[in-house]
Amino acid sequence: MGTTYYVSAGGGNNNHPGTQADKPLRTIQAAINKAQAGDTITVSAGTYAERLHIQKPGTADAPILIAAKEGEQPVIDGTSLNIPDDAALVVIQQSQDVTLSGFTIRNSGGRGLYVNKASRITLRGNTIAESYAGGLQAIQADALLVEQCAIHGCARRFLAHGPSPLNAALLVKNCRDVTIRQNQVYENSAEGILVSVGSRQVVVSQNVCYDNRNGQIGVKSAVDVTIDSNLCYHTGRQPYLTLREQRGPGITKQDLARYRTDGSWHTRDVTVVNNIVVGCGVGFSADQRGGQLSRFALTHNTILNSAVRAIELGRNGGGRRAFIENNLIASSNGGGMALAEGNEGIVWRHNLWSTFPGEDVYNPSSDVIESDIGLVNIDAPISAGGVTPDPYKLVGASIAINRGIRHQAAIAKDFWGTPRDTAPDIGANEFPDASGDELVDDPVLPAAGTRVSDGLVALYDFKEGQGQEVRDVSGAGSALHLRIMDASRVSWSANGLTLNQPVLISSERPAKKIIDACRATNEITLEAWVRPANVTQDGPARIIGISNNKTQRNITLGQGMHGNRPADLYMARLRTTLTSGNGLPAVVTPAGTASQSLTHIVYTRRANHRAILYVNGQERGVLNVDGDFSNWDAQMPLLLGDEMSEDRPWLGLYNLCAIYGRALKPAEVLHNYEAGFTSDAPLTAEFSILPGDEYGIAPHVVEFDSADTISTAGVSAHFWEFGDGQTSTRAAPTNTYTTPGVYTVSLTVTDVNGLTSKVTKEELITVVETPVAPLPADYARFVLVKVANSRIKAFGIQYPDLRCALMWNEEPFHMMVYTAIDDVRRIFTAGNAIELIWVDSLEEE
Repeated sequence: MGTTYYVSAGGGNNNHPGTQADKPLRTIQAAINKAQAGDTITVSAGTYAERLHIQKPGTADAPILIAAKEGEQPVIDGTSLNIPDDAALVVIQQSQDVTLSGFTIRNSGGRGLYVNKASRITLRGNTIAESYAGGLQAIQADALLVEQCAIHGCARRFLAHGPSPLNAALLVKNCRDVTIRQNQVYENSAEGILVSVGSRQVVVSQNVCYDNRNGQIGVKSAVDVTIDSNLCYHTGRQPYLTLREQRGPGITKQDLARYRTDGSWHTRDVTVVNNIVVGCGVGFSADQRGGQLSRFALTHNTILNSAVRAIELGRNGGGRRAFIENNLIASSNGGGMALAEGNEGIVWRHNLWSTFPGEDVYNPSSDVIESDIGLVNIDAPISAGGVTPDPYKLVGASIAINRGIRHQAAIAKDFWGTPRDTAPDIGANEFPDASGDELVDDPVLPAAGTRVSDGLVALYDFKEGQGQEVRDVSGAGSALHLRIMDASRVSWSANGLTLNQPVLISSERPAKKIIDACRATNEITLEAWVRPANVTQDGPARIIGISNNKTQRNITLGQGMHGNRPADLYMARLRTTLTSGNGLPAVVTPAGTASQSLTHIVYTRRANHRAILYVNGQERGVLNVDGDFSNWDAQMPLLLGDEMSEDRPWLGLYNLCAIYGRALKPAEVLHNYEAGFTSDAPLTAEFSILPGDEYGIAPHVVEFDSADTISTAGVSAHFWEFGDGQTSTRAAPTNTYTTPGVYTVSLTVTDVNGLTSKVTKEELITVVETPVAPLPADYARFVLVKVANSRIKAFGIQYPDLRCALMWNEEPFHMMVYTAIDDVRRIFTAGNAIELIWVDSLEEE
């Protein structure tokens, strides 16, 4: 049983032992200095003008509790204290198993509460107010819980000094296993809640965030983040508008420049679900600094009355395994629906819009457009602290009910904790009366990364690597191999077969097994992973077909239209008893859907006559094609790349082609699309380090993490080589580099079946002797390092306006100024003899 220490600002005395309630200590710090694992500090009401430094090792079985006396809320006040803007009023550092509960922390000249290099810390029921810099900030903290706190009136430093990591009201950076829930974050001068670079496994849920000037909740260069069931809104009050006199966004996703498309801390595995966002400038934003949406889901959110628009994706966007689905998006104030400058690779489906959102994002197969969306009160008054979620529930007649789609990784409950039905509703609310729900015929899907095989009749994976034959590897019936008529016009690679010049690839006999299978069901699926050589080929240019010539076919999947019509689209023609011998009318995707990127194209036609053309998992063309397949010509061959008449050539890369004797369901199409992004290898080694650890001054400590390793069977062993002669067998080791140099690091993993995989990152770590003087946080330092000998060629500074100054570190010593960092890279790093290495991360770029 631990000791309880009592503190009272009014009647306390630091000469007391503090272990009796009637003889308390006067200052909280005095009690902290005495506390050991298992002890409790009980603090009475009063104002404590003192800075706290907590550096105590509790344990899981004997934690340290620092708490307000029940029913009271003591105040830690920094008004009379001289606290720099990069310091804090309360610091928890190098501590474990500590709980801080029930305090008001206010009037700090810097940050209110700072947690650094600590683990298993709980912050509960605290109010942090009027801090000049950020309110609550955690750097390099693990197993952190922040709940039922209020943070307001913080980050005024932003108004004086501009963007800086010091300014977010609630910031976590380089943290792991963090839960931020049931907090109120409001009226702060920068961002509200920010999950920043180097953070992993973070849940932000059930918070209320409003009138935070630069955004309510944001994710920047973090991995495995869930933003669930938060209420975000903006009242439009002038003191909380951005510097451009606009309302800040609701939820944002960004990446630091170096991580916008890839890298250890490229934002990924993010789920934004069940949130209600009302009256913000943009409901969800991934602007030109946002980078790609990778392994991302924006789903079951209700986004209302956005001042500018509900969703905004910048031109540097696009996605990989990214889904925007089941969202209820409406406006009664004239705000826009969506702007998607970078949209490639993002699946938009089953969204409800109050007005047409634009062809780029509208899904004709599953989206709903209806001005009367069916909420209790979309125009409920918005006042500071006065908004509740209940007006944004569905009414019984809402068109959103049962119109959603289930996703394998979906969260099972709505904003209010109501379980999602078999046919989920669109938006953050699941209407509780499920009596009208229809049973959903969900297909049984194979394991992630494994393609659907049920009904497969032909499969070409283009892994031959050489020769004139493309082999049918489906294993279904008699193999239908294809022959390349002129091998000089193609080239093989690890990615597949590229048609460089017009050439016909044909089966040497009729495609009887395909024709028979499709006639039996009156259904078909054509599937292709391809990369077009250009977006100007038309005719249409033939990708897959079963036909005799350019006017007689059973089916064709192609690119472009005939004549002067658009070529940057896909089309499919199907012959039935009620269409023409040429397969008209065709199903066509919108112009702009074809690109020179690797693309997943699927055409399905069901027995109920519904034909759908999918691009990257999303329905982009829909048509009812009546009739049956009884008039199909049984003598037609299977063709790739052209017609028998050789006058409709298609050029580009074939990565995979598959044909099914049935129509794949939408979930199966999506499953195959996602499988295309999964490595064939059952074991792939990968690792990451914390941002900024690439460079350091000896002795330089680097934390390594193998969490990004992919293993089907499970990893049984790790072996690290750090480049300095040191090794480790831990999954997440730490290594100290004591000598200047440039170090290559490798990781070898072994799975339970004995398979091994190794990844090597050349010249990953640079360690130098020369210290670099500190700069304000809104500047960023970098160095130019000669790779061969790890010598620093030049020191650089990037200013807040993105200009750069470069100071040469050898004869003749001189200084140069550039307009942007890209100019420095272009001039000095070509050929990889010199590497640009960041010392700091400039958070706002």
